[in-house]
Amino acid sequence: MRLSATVGLLALGSVSLLAVGLTPTAAGRPQAAAGTTAAACSHGGPSVSAAAAKRLSQPTSTKDPRPLGETMGEGIGIAVRSLEPLDATGRPKSGLPFGLSQGVIGVIGTATTGYKVVVDTKVLNEKKYRAALAKNMPAAGKQMVGLERSCRSAKSIADAWNTVGARAWSDDAKRTTFGADLDPVSENIQVEYDEVSTSPESIAGLRGLTGVQAIAGGLERTSRLSDTPKGGHWGGARISSTAKNCSAGFSVVRRSDGKRGSVTAGHCGGVGTTWKSGPNFYGTTSVRTNYPDYDQSLLTGSTYGPRIWTDGPGDSASKRTVTGGADPGVGTVVCQSGSFSTSLCGLTVRSTSAKYCDVDGCTTFVIRATRGGQIAIIGGDSGGPVYSRSGSSAATIRGITFAGAGCASSRCTTLYAERYASISGHLGVRVLTG
Repeated sequence: MRLSATVGLLALGSVSLLAVGLTPTAAGRPQAAAGTTAAACSHGGPSVSAAAAKRLSQPTSTKDPRPLGETMGEGIGIAVRSLEPLDATGRPKSGLPFGLSQGVIGVIGTATTGYKVVVDTKVLNEKKYRAALAKNMPAAGKQMVGLERSCRSAKSIADAWNTVGARAWSDDAKRTTFGADLDPVSENIQVEYDEVSTSPESIAGLRGLTGVQAIAGGLERTSRLSDTPKGGHWGGARISSTAKNCSAGFSVVRRSDGKRGSVTAGHCGGVGTTWKSGPNFYGTTSVRTNYPDYDQSLLTGSTYGPRIWTDGPGDSASKRTVTGGADPGVGTVVCQSGSFSTSLCGLTVRSTSAKYCDVDGCTTFVIRATRGGQIAIIGGDSGGPVYSRSGSSAATIRGITFAGAGCASSRCTTLYAERYASISGHLGVRVLTG
C-alpha cells in the first residue's frame, strides 16, 4: 500500500587518492549472511582521525559555508553518476544502481564519518573515476575518500539486481510488496518484504535467490491542514481529495509554458483528481504518466508560492523559502515535511538507487533514508517535500516522499522518496524559488 491516507482515517583527485584502501582488508573478508545463498562481504565503515572528523564538520571553504562532509557526499554522488549515461530523469540507462555498470558497488559513510567507495577493480576505469572525483570533490576532501575492492564482481551483483526486478521468484511475486536496494556493506541486494501480505511461497522464492538477503518487515506507500486561502500555496500542505489525504511537495514552473504548479505523489490520485487544503482549492492533477515507475504527479489550476511548511518537532523554522533543488548524495542528512508527521529531520540518505514494489508495480531509482530506528514517515505524508536546510530560513528540495518500510500502524522507520532530478526531468518542471 502506498503511503497516502484514506480520507477520514489517520492510517496513513590524485593518484594517492586511489591508493587509499585498495588492498584487501579484514573488513572485506567473506562472511555468512542470513537469508542469502551466497557468501557476503562485510565492509567496515570509514575510519577517520579526530582531526579529520573535526574538519568534516567545518565549513567547506570561505565561499561555501556548508560542512565539508556534506559537500563531499554530494560530490561523490555527482562523480559516480557522471561515469555512465543517464536518461532525462537522471536514471542510469543500464537499469542498474548508480555506478554499478561501471564497477562502483556503492558508497559507505556519512557526512560525519567520511566516505569510502567500494569498487570492482576489474571493471572500474580508474582514470575516468579519478577525473570525475577531482572535478566534483572539494579540494579539502580529496584525501579523505577511501577506495576498497569488492568481494563480488559487479556482474554477479547486477545479475542479482535484475533477478529481483524481474519479479519471477514465485507465482505471486508480482503481488508481493517489497523494497529493494544494493547494500554496499554486504554487497547483497537487500529485499524487505511485507510480512503480513507476502505468501510463504514468495518468501521461500526470495530466500532462494543468490546474492539476495530477504528481510521480513512492514511496507506501505505513504497534511498542513488549510493552506493559504487566497492561493500562493506552499509545499508540505495537507491536500485532500474525495478519496485520500496526501501532502503537497513543492511548487514548480513548467518548462513548456512557464506556468506554475505543484507536485505530489502519483499514487495519491490520477489525472482529473481535485484537491483541497481544508476548504481551499489547491489544484487538479493534470499530469501523471508512467505510474508506478514514477510515483509523481503535477497539480495545476491554482496559484503557488516558493515556500514549504516546516513546522514540527524536527525543524526550528515553521516555514522555509525554497532556493533550489538537487539530488542528495549518499550520507546526506535531510528532513521531510509531511502533513501528518510534520517536519522530521536527521534522516540519513542510504541510497538513491532503491526500488519500491507492490501490486501496482515498481517505482525505481528512488531515495531510501533512515532515522536511526525512529519514525521517518507516517501515512498521509506521501508527496511531501524532502529537503536540506540552509541557514535559518531557506531550503534545498531533494525530492518528495511516497512510501515507507519498517511500518507499524502506518508509522515507518524507513522513507522512500522520488529524487528531485527525476521529478524535474519526468514532469518537465523546475523548482519555483524565492
